Amino acid sequence: PTRPAAYEMQGLTRDDLIDFTPALRAEAEEILSHYRYGPLFTPPSIQGAPDGTEAAIHCPGANGGTNIPGGSVLDPETGIIYLATTKGCSAPRLIPGTDVDDHSNVQWVSVGPGGVRGPQGLPLFKPPWGRITAIDLNTGEHLWWIPNGRTPEDVESHPALQGVDLPNTGARSHATALVTKSLLMYGEGRGARPVFYAVNKATGEEISSVELPAPTLTAPMTFMHDGAQYVVVAIGGGDLPGSLVALRLP
Repeated sequence: PTRPAAYEMQGLTRDDLIDFTPALRAEAEEILSHYRYGPLFTPPSIQGAPDGTEAAIHCPGANGGTNIPGGSVLDPETGIIYLATTKGCSAPRLIPGTDVDDHSNVQWVSVGPGGVRGPQGLPLFKPPWGRITAIDLNTGEHLWWIPNGRTPEDVESHPALQGVDLPNTGARSHATALVTKSLLMYGEGRGARPVFYAVNKATGEEISSVELPAPTLTAPMTFMHDGAQYVVVAIGGGDLPGSLVALRLP
């Protein structure tokens, strides 16, 4: 298919590597040299490969692109879909089946798919690391995209990034969203900031946000009661067990 166009990174090139500072870029290139990489469907690397690679980087990987925690939100009135994605890669490799089980008759077995280590604990590639993309399913056109929430706190305070003017990288998680008549509401998702956002669903422009006791876990829901609209969000993490929080709209 030609439409809609890809809405998240597919494959990996050197141009995709993190480049906030020359030192981080150099470390990222050194890490990349140990892997096989290229376009989508790059073959996996095998144990003892002649090129000396440890594994092949597949983008998106097991945790990249769209996934169950966030997924998609469709507006049935407009035909616009809002996709929550992360820029995540995996690094599978193949080993002989007999190395896993001496009774196996399988020639090769996949090991992994583990993640890909980046420089100094940061992602290997440039942001946005999480985002929401609006696509018109009537035409296949991308309408807009926004980073998922805010730059993670551990990135803002990272020693290697002090003094660097960072863009909004987006959270490294799948947004959990809900669409209404005029708004797209979402949380940053598991393990991210405990913030709930409301944006203009036509443009992605942020309208408001509110702090929550913990990060969101899955898609919110909404209902009317006594003339008021409520939004219920599933949250949890840290010292707070899984809970439901109800918000009343003004």
